[in-house]
Amino acid sequence: MKALLYVIAIAAIGAAGWFSYDTMNQFNQLKEERIELDTNNENRKATIKTTKAEAKQREAERNAAKELRDDTTADLEVKEKNLKLSKREAATWNSKIAEQQEELDGIKNVIQSIKDAFKELGDVRLDQIPGLVKKLENDLKESNRKWEELQLLGDAADKRLTIKNQQLKDIRQRMAKRAANIKGNSAEGQITAINHDWGFAIVKVPSNMPVDETSKLMIKRGASFIGNLRINAIEGSRIVADVDYKSMVPGMVAQPGDSVVLAKPVTN
Repeated sequence: MKALLYVIAIAAIGAAGWFSYDTMNQFNQLKEERIELDTNNENRKATIKTTKAEAKQREAERNAAKELRDDTTADLEVKEKNLKLSKREAATWNSKIAEQQEELDGIKNVIQSIKDAFKELGDVRLDQIPGLVKKLENDLKESNRKWEELQLLGDAADKRLTIKNQQLKDIRQRMAKRAANIKGNSAEGQITAINHDWGFAIVKVPSNMPVDETSKLMIKRGASFIGNLRINAIEGSRIVADVDYKSMVPGMVAQPGDSVVLAKPVTN
């Protein structure tokens, strides 16, 4: 009987030891899982903070682009005013040139009339004619000199007008291009397909969205940004992009129908 009790006691002690060992292993496993969960939570918090900072930077860059557009508009108004002034200046010089040309033609006619009259006036003193003709010729030279000066000034005014017209044309072209780019900053593409096993998405983008291989994209759902995409290839209006899972907001999974916008707006 005693022997049986000893056997039972030894078996009970062994079972208790095994249970204590198993419980300790389970505790250590739970502790490791807890540490891993805390580490993942800290990483997710850092990712959320980075995504919010990128969104804030994107908003600031968009505001800077709008300010640049306003400054360019003001510069265009100044150029247009200068162009109007140059046109008035050119018109004034052209009017003066026409007046001088009319005066020059009148003097030429007078000289020619006198020369024709000298042939018939036999009683005119010869010593008087050279002085009169000389004076008229000097007046003609002076008129020619003034006309040439006015012509040079008029040519310079026309040249300035041409330059200002070209400057205005260039500004308008830059404004049109910049306006198209700024407008394209607000354009949104859309995820049409996604494969989470391979980690890539197919994105359809509108024709006015200024994207290239260096562009950075953000996934947008509603009014919130939930993660980033990295462009892998561009095929017409379709983009193949890798999903940046590290940037994804915890609990969010990119899916077809999500919007895609530029992470950094184009300013020129």
